[in-house]
Amino acid sequence: MIKMKNAQHSNLFFGAAMFLGFLLVWGCSKNVAPPEVDEPPAPVVEAIPEPDPQPELDFSQEAVEGIQESGADFTNSGIETEGPAAIEEIDVVEVVPEPAPAPIPEFIPEPEVEEMVEAPPVMDMQDEVFVAPEAEPLQEARVLQDFKDEQQLQDIHFEYDRDNLDSQTKTILRSNADWLKKNPNARVEIQGHADERGTNNYNLGLGERRALQTKKYLVNLGVDESRLYTISYGEEKPFCFDSNENCWWENRRAHFTVAD
Repeated sequence: MIKMKNAQHSNLFFGAAMFLGFLLVWGCSKNVAPPEVDEPPAPVVEAIPEPDPQPELDFSQEAVEGIQESGADFTNSGIETEGPAAIEEIDVVEVVPEPAPAPIPEFIPEPEVEEMVEAPPVMDMQDEVFVAPEAEPLQEARVLQDFKDEQQLQDIHFEYDRDNLDSQTKTILRSNADWLKKNPNARVEIQGHADERGTNNYNLGLGERRALQTKKYLVNLGVDESRLYTISYGEEKPFCFDSNENCWWENRRAHFTVAD
C-alpha cells in the first residue's frame, strides 16, 4: 500500500516537471530575447572616512582642581589651555629712510634780446665815454694867484685824439724844466686843450689827460710837484679859429702860465 503511494507521488512529480519543461521551451521559441548590452560600470566613489570624534574635554573648575591635585603636567598632557599665544622674538630691522630727491630747478626761459644794430660812427671821439681822472685836492694858492703867460715856456702839441708825448714834445719839456729849476719860486698852471672835433665832454677829458701827462714828465725831470697845477679847457679856448688841419694842430696843445 505504501509502495503504491510512493509510485503515485513519483509520477505526479515527473509529470509536473515535464509540464514545466514544455512551457519553458514553448515560451522561448515564441519570444526571442534581445541581445544583452553591457552596462557601463558605475563610478567608484571613495568613501571619505569620517574624522574620529574628539573627546569632549571637561574644563570645569572641579576637573581642573582634580588634575592639579593629581600632580599632572599640563604642558605634556596634550590639553591646550586658553590664553595668549607666546610671542616669538624677532630682530628689529632699522629702516633707513631714502634720501629725498634733489629738487628740480624751475626752468626759466631766457628773455629774448633784440639784436642791436649799431649806427655807423661819425667820429671815434664822439662815441667814447669820458671818464674824468681823479681830481686834485682843492688848492687855495691856485685860486688866489694870478697866472700869466711866460714867453720862456713853450707850448707842446699832440697828435689827433692822443695824449702821449713824442720826441719833439719831450725836447721842449726839458727846456721848460730847466727854466723852472732856475726860477724855484715860480708856480706853473698847465692847461690842456683840444680841437673842435668831438663832443665837449670828450674834449674836456682829453685836455685833462694831456695836462696830466705833461705834469708827470716834468716831475720825472726833477721839478717839484707842488709847484705844478693842471686844468682842462677842452675846445673852449681855441688858439686858432679856422677849420683846417693846421689850425686844429695849433689847438691840440698844452699851454703854460706862471704865477710868482
